[in-house]
Amino acid sequence: MPRFVNWETPQGCGLGFQNSEQSRRILRRRKIEVSLQPEVPPSKQLLSTIMEDSEKHIEVEVRKFLALKQTPDFHTVIGDTVTGLLERCKAEPSFYPRNCLMQLIQTHVLSYSLCPDLMEIALIKKDVQLLQLCLQQFPDIPESVTCACLKIFLSIGDDSLQETDVSMESVFDYSNSVHDEKMEEQTEILQNGFNPEEDKCSNCDQELNKKPQDETKESTSCPVVPKRAALLNAILHSAYSETFLLPHLKDIPAQHITLFLKYLYFLYLKCSENATMTLPGIHPPTLNQIMDWICLLLDANFTVVVMMPEAKRLLINLYKLVKSQISVYSELNKIEVSFRELQKLNQEKNNRGLYSIEVLELF
Repeated sequence: MPRFVNWETPQGCGLGFQNSEQSRRILRRRKIEVSLQPEVPPSKQLLSTIMEDSEKHIEVEVRKFLALKQTPDFHTVIGDTVTGLLERCKAEPSFYPRNCLMQLIQTHVLSYSLCPDLMEIALIKKDVQLLQLCLQQFPDIPESVTCACLKIFLSIGDDSLQETDVSMESVFDYSNSVHDEKMEEQTEILQNGFNPEEDKCSNCDQELNKKPQDETKESTSCPVVPKRAALLNAILHSAYSETFLLPHLKDIPAQHITLFLKYLYFLYLKCSENATMTLPGIHPPTLNQIMDWICLLLDANFTVVVMMPEAKRLLINLYKLVKSQISVYSELNKIEVSFRELQKLNQEKNNRGLYSIEVLELF
């Protein structure tokens, strides 16, 4: 009997050889079928991912999608993605992919009207960082939502703010404003037409003289922590209509209104130190924005604020501020009349067509 195996002759293992060959053919056929199938677009992959996967995996997939070259349907995909995430947030209270939402907001293609539920959920979560970003990015936020954000920004505790990561780009350096001796020494210098220490009202002077020296530094120190200041600056940056904003301002507690007024007064004084200084993120003119908000807050809450003892000194300072502004605008009107006269003389000079020397006395 031979002691070797002839592989060319069919043996008992021939059946196994045929099975392996058949398996390879099946695998090749499947590969061909897979290669012929259309590739799933990244946008559809992303939309399917957000409905089932974990927050971390969704965040990775969103980052990958945003890194790709933008396609014509980019805006639509972003809107659908945000809508899908928000629907899942409502269905699953524990699901809140804030990092993904912030990435999508920073694409600059979203607006409030496109995803109104976004700020609603952020208000429920009291996510001040996300609310600040929405106020900076969305141009069409309703006044009711703006006031809801303002309530949270004013009511959240300082300890909670310390643990929150907010954008500080709109906050300039306050270090020189606290107990600024130079500012106290220059009380006679008008700041944009306003001197907080000067007033012709004898009653106001009597009230101020009764206050201790520590309160005289009230206008030179920021009444809120820097992170709260950054959030309030986002409110100042948002667009609004006075008609629609005023009714909602009446719903804010009086102590919060007083705090906001103190910050606005401090901000006005700080900006008045340098008329050319503007706050990043706030469109110029900054001083006019601040004055508009002061007037709106007083119009909506004056009868309540005037009854608060802690707001008495603030109201006196605001009275002096408004009085000084009236004086400034009065002087500007006089200058405007003078410029008009100069313009008329210049037109007459051009009409003459002759060389002449003229002397104009304004005062």
